[in-house]
Amino acid sequence: MSFIGSINAETRRWLGNNGPAFDGLEVYVGCSGAFTVEQILSRYAPKAKIRGNDVSLYSSVLGAYLSGQPFNLAVREEKFAWLEPYLGDVEAKAAAVMVLFEVLKYEKADNLFKARHWAHYLNNFEGFHQATVAKLRERKKEVRLEGYTNKDIYDLLEEIPEDSVAIAFLPTYAGGYERMFKRLEEIFDWDRPSYGLIDAERKAAILGKMKTKDYLFLDDKEWLDLPLVAAVRKARMKPVYVYSNMEALRRGVLKQQRHAEFVPFSRLSDEDEIRQDSKLSLIPTTNRVVNYYRDVYLSKGVGIPADGEVPLVAAVDGKVFGFLIYSRMQGGGDVYLLADFVVNSGRYRRLAKLLLLVTQTREVRRLLEEKFLLEIPKCRTMVFTDKPVSMKYRGLYQLARRDPGKLVYETDMGILDLSEVIPLWLKKFEKS
Repeated sequence: MSFIGSINAETRRWLGNNGPAFDGLEVYVGCSGAFTVEQILSRYAPKAKIRGNDVSLYSSVLGAYLSGQPFNLAVREEKFAWLEPYLGDVEAKAAAVMVLFEVLKYEKADNLFKARHWAHYLNNFEGFHQATVAKLRERKKEVRLEGYTNKDIYDLLEEIPEDSVAIAFLPTYAGGYERMFKRLEEIFDWDRPSYGLIDAERKAAILGKMKTKDYLFLDDKEWLDLPLVAAVRKARMKPVYVYSNMEALRRGVLKQQRHAEFVPFSRLSDEDEIRQDSKLSLIPTTNRVVNYYRDVYLSKGVGIPADGEVPLVAAVDGKVFGFLIYSRMQGGGDVYLLADFVVNSGRYRRLAKLLLLVTQTREVRRLLEEKFLLEIPKCRTMVFTDKPVSMKYRGLYQLARRDPGKLVYETDMGILDLSEVIPLWLKKFEKS
């Protein structure tokens, strides 16, 4: 089992490079999460006194272990009474929580993939627990904590010394912690802290408290009244903005690097007709090739698509009209469609719908299952928008979740044959 966290590699690198600015200071991390900040400062600011804080069960049991504090934890839900032998000392408790958090991704067992994983984890829990204990011991050597608390960050800021540094990466939407750890919290009894949900008003109040001392604040939105020291922009992810009043910090803008390669495909033109008897084909390619055509056909504002595991080219009668990048979703059997885009066309207004129909075919499902060695019943994708729906996916994909600034769409895989796609598309989307 690995630690979970939301601070990306570029932000971690920037913080490590600025470690000397924190050396010798007393540092309070208001939202420890996976203790990424604490681990970086332990290494790059060896004389700093670091204290962690968070309100989730996951972070709190880890914080107690890393700081050498006791932790009260007991099974509440009878279904999980079998966990009790794994809840000895705080080390065992931390390992049990980490493994169970991973296992719970498969609890619903609503497809064969999840059912198999659920059974595998339960049958081999002891082995996973022992392996996680070993990883925890190695991680503890890398994290230096003077202490840990599980308080509302607003209350914590009231108590910390004026000459200390406050660091916080607050949840980016209200109820974020609760949604992530809801099932875990239902299973156990522990000394739960009381805290307020961090909405926009409460975030502003917390910032007001932070600004009374030296601070480092990370967020996914721009605050024009705060001093910006770094900005990190990554593929298909919200940017990370780093704000601080510490003069010793180095300024920086970090972007994910993208590599591209030109392959001269014969592309669909306005002279090319898509007929009822036209033939669709799929051609495996590379991320570099898809990145090149992404620069040609997508707006620069769309962002840099992450490299995936299965990049594909879609063609009709040998003429390329679309590009796809697939990757596995973390902790599940579904796949994630990282990018899908088509060539420009003055003749056909809805080539994007043709490409989405291709993604629903048995041929695509079989190709992905052979690549990933998994049963893949569904595919998901994300649209970063404040609009209530995406017209591109509407009618073909189902809206699975609506988050602030983001829509999550999904579709069943393997519901069409590739030979059925063009007649369906011509009838439904390109009526003459």
